[in-house]
Amino acid sequence: MFSENLLSFILINEFRWTVCFIIIAYVVYKITKLYVRVINLPPGPLPIPILGSILSLRGIKHHWIYEFKNYNKKYGNIFTFWGGNIPMVVITDPMLARVLFRKNEISGRPSNFMTDMINKNGRTDIVGTDYGHTWETMRRVTHAAIIKYSKTDQLMYLCSDCVDKTVKLIIENEGLDKPFDPSDYIFQLFINILATSAFGNSYLMDEKEYKNYKYCIKDFRRENNLMIVLIQIIPSHYRDYNDSISCRNFCDLLIAEKVKTIRDYKESAQYLTDNNLSMVLFDILFAGTDSSQLTFQWMLLFLVYYPHIDQKLRQEIETVIGDRLATHEDRHHCHYAMAFISESLRLRNVAPIGLPHKTLERTTVGKYTVPKDTVIAYLQGIVMMDDKYWSNADKFKPERFLIDGKFNNTRPIGYVPFGVGRRVCLGEKLVIADLFFVLIRFLQMTSDYDIVLDSNAGIDPNPNIVDTIEPNNYKILISMESFEAKGWKHS
Repeated sequence: MFSENLLSFILINEFRWTVCFIIIAYVVYKITKLYVRVINLPPGPLPIPILGSILSLRGIKHHWIYEFKNYNKKYGNIFTFWGGNIPMVVITDPMLARVLFRKNEISGRPSNFMTDMINKNGRTDIVGTDYGHTWETMRRVTHAAIIKYSKTDQLMYLCSDCVDKTVKLIIENEGLDKPFDPSDYIFQLFINILATSAFGNSYLMDEKEYKNYKYCIKDFRRENNLMIVLIQIIPSHYRDYNDSISCRNFCDLLIAEKVKTIRDYKESAQYLTDNNLSMVLFDILFAGTDSSQLTFQWMLLFLVYYPHIDQKLRQEIETVIGDRLATHEDRHHCHYAMAFISESLRLRNVAPIGLPHKTLERTTVGKYTVPKDTVIAYLQGIVMMDDKYWSNADKFKPERFLIDGKFNNTRPIGYVPFGVGRRVCLGEKLVIADLFFVLIRFLQMTSDYDIVLDSNAGIDPNPNIVDTIEPNNYKILISMESFEAKGWKHS
């Protein structure tokens, strides 16, 4: 009996030791494998298993981009940041980025929950899908449509009409001399511009469909609902599409390109499916609305924080445009307005790390060789705040974009608000046009107002110091000298 108990004890302990040995060996193997990968990639904050480099960001008080700026100083223009066990090679050299991101082998997109959900069931969008024939066709068609639409008079009238309605709504809802948060109004302004541009719809704040769009754009958990709605739009537009009349909106331009491609028997017609064209609308509405409205929020905050800049803009508008609607041609004459927009995009870029790329094969990045499926990111936000490329880079100075008082159309090497390379932001032309028309009309419509920051509640944010990519905790007040001049009644 004793011998049997002893044998059982020995066997149980041997089993425990064996299990412990296997667990320890597995952990050592995984740690060794991790650090072998670390050694073979560019240097960076040392990762730990599971958590990666995340702990290096603990305790920071401002936006994470400032900590990445420190990494840039410590490790150089190429460093690696680990999100869990996934490495991301970060580039902060604009010349290197321009060369690298032109290459097909660095034109992929890393897979994640959101891109997997978007690009399923036969759908292919432009932003999140990998480089390939489908992507090339969709990008070519979309780029041509955006260029066409961004030059139309429709956009000019649309932006002006949306601004007029927004300013009137603010006055009616908020009144005068009362602090309020303008973010919801700005969001509605841009979603109406983008939705009307894309497929001819506009919304009121209390409409169910508008609330769904807003929720979908601001909450990734329900983006499928937004896609379902948009997928129904392309077929519905076919029913009343007529290529003998001018295109009504961006959706018509996409359909026109599809029809033309099919008539010309081009091989690329196979990629222009209704699902794929619907995903173009998704990209425009989803990405365009959020980035544009956030940028304009920063622009508004700069206006109220720097009254002398606001005054310069209003004087230029009065001299060049007066009370009429701004036109595309006015962009060539409103030099300070264009400089103001450019400086806002530089200092408060709402996508400071852009959209990550993925290597499609083993690739050389600078002096390093990185394996296939490695995430590569261009930290454009750091480049645009680097003293190497800008004097007093942390200061808001629209004048830096002027030469002898005229807007400098030649971009400085460090000016990359829309990224670089083959996957540079498609909507750049449309965004700039939207921001210009909205800015001009907003200042025209508020020519009789004083718009100031609310300091009474202790909320007086400095737009030069941020801890998020969007303005928060700020309110403005509107006061007016001759409210009745607009012909509106204030309740």
